[in-house]
Amino acid sequence: MKAAYIEHYGQEKLTLGQLPKPKIPSAKQVLVKVLKASVNPVDLKIQSGKLRPLLHFSMPLILGNDYVGIVEDIEADVKSVEIGQLVFGRISKKQIGTFCEYLVDEENNLAVVPSALTLQEAAGLPLVGLTAYQALFEKMKAKSG
Repeated sequence: MKAAYIEHYGQEKLTLGQLPKPKIPSAKQVLVKVLKASVNPVDLKIQSGKLRPLLHFSMPLILGNDYVGIVEDIEADVKSVEIGQLVFGRISKKQIGTFCEYLVDEENNLAVVPSALTLQEAAGLPLVGLTAYQALFEKMKAKSG
């Protein structure tokens, strides 16, 4: 599959090349054909190596955290989505990588795209939405009213 990745930290330009298409390794995962992915500041920090003390990845490393795509395959225990559905999500931070044609993600990291969102909006929403949620409800303890 085509993918944009780094081969070492500090690499200034992403390598555009071919990597193996991922396979689904566990029963609660989904194979997604990526249609759109967004770029976040954290992607640049990972690329530069600034987050190396906190996050440990093997190389080559496909960057990217957010995506929108079509469910191509599911495992037996997946119940919330079906093959052919349009989904979006923030891929697990343990295995980032959305700048590619295909990815495998945990069922609980993705959702069906609401009809009111464009593909671009859906691709850009997950990580910034999570960050806003964490700021409001986990840090500031916001409550209704």
